[in-house]
Amino acid sequence: MADYSKTDPGMVQFLNQFYGAEVVGFEAIGLENARAMLDAFPDMVDAPAVEIGEVRDLEVDGAEGPLKARLYLPENVQPNSPGLIFYHGGGWVMGGIASHDRPCRRICKLANIPVLAVDYRLAPEHPFPAADEDAIASFHWACDHADELSMDKNRLAVAGDSAGGYLSAAMALKLRGAAKGEPAVQLLIYPALRPFGDAPSHKEFGEGFALDSGDIKFFTDSYFREKGNDPDPEVWPLLSKDLKGAAQAIIVSCGQDPLRDDGFEYAKALEEAGVPVVHQHYPSMTHGFLSMTALSPKAMEGFEAVARELGNQLYGLPVK
Repeated sequence: MADYSKTDPGMVQFLNQFYGAEVVGFEAIGLENARAMLDAFPDMVDAPAVEIGEVRDLEVDGAEGPLKARLYLPENVQPNSPGLIFYHGGGWVMGGIASHDRPCRRICKLANIPVLAVDYRLAPEHPFPAADEDAIASFHWACDHADELSMDKNRLAVAGDSAGGYLSAAMALKLRGAAKGEPAVQLLIYPALRPFGDAPSHKEFGEGFALDSGDIKFFTDSYFREKGNDPDPEVWPLLSKDLKGAAQAIIVSCGQDPLRDDGFEYAKALEEAGVPVVHQHYPSMTHGFLSMTALSPKAMEGFEAVARELGNQLYGLPVK
């Protein structure tokens, strides 16, 4: 039985509903049902979509063909603004523009930056390294088309939640010094950064906290296949032996989350490598809380703090 004594009341409300009936994992309900459920999730738990200056659907280059994307522009957007390329969560198998439209709108408004959300290819149809390669290809597409996006290619952040946090962290390492462009800031929202099962929080919060160990196994098996449990530093950012020169980081973690320790340990490792890090930790929150702002005032407060920190860091970068 999960202990919710230290969990935010709004998160407890969600967890009691989520686990009120017999628990059925994502694999058991079927992939298409799981994908539809995540796309419908915002209407149940997230605050209404905010109005911004403009929303535009477009296509960007992926590693093996065009990808759907959505551009969010703030009111009175200025040319050569700092910008964000966003990669959604969903265990590499679910999620997309629909599931993460509201968070992208809020980041755009609160940070006052253009945001480009990318629909990378999903597993199991497209296993590792498809999403990693799409993330890199779409980031470089954004660099090449920065003027059209009202973005400054030298002041671009990458961000994502959970699986998207993994992609952003991996990119920030792989693109160090890349001639086509590299991220200036990485925003990692409760990211998955190493094989599951290696940390105390993986076990402590592996059942009953919205991201169960069985679901994580399904996600990692679907995307990484045999590499999911392989301690390969080329796959998992937290296992990398060289973090020097990575983009300055904002890491968001929550105390009631199996991935809690991934965020803590990566923040420490980056700092030890000389990378500037702002670590925002929310002890009473569960995995996914920044997409559940209708359930808890603290969730919305956390979202606002994260978005404003991102805007402050991006606008504080020198203009080249």
